[in-house]
Amino acid sequence: MPSAQEVIETYRRLADDLETLGQVGPESIAPLVSVMDWTYAKRTVPIIIGEVLGHPHILDGTTAATTQVVYVDEHWQLARTINRWYRLGRPLIGGETQ
Repeated sequence: MPSAQEVIETYRRLADDLETLGQVGPESIAPLVSVMDWTYAKRTVPIIIGEVLGHPHILDGTTAATTQVVYVDEHWQLARTINRWYRLGRPLIGGETQ
């Protein structure tokens, strides 16, 4: 997983780029890379699956999957997904932890 600072910088650049697009329009964009014969596809991203407690929309004790994980600090027992922070409890015995 990237460091917290790397995540901050990546998402700040993304937010700045989208804000500029909204303010100035497509003429503000100067892509360096072109994509030909393109289509949409899906790819696997890291998520966390486990029993949730305290989620605003999911009943306590329900097994659920998060949105994409963008930051994890196992020492602080924290994970940040696209949507929210999670406190990491005990890991699944035999489960992957990185």
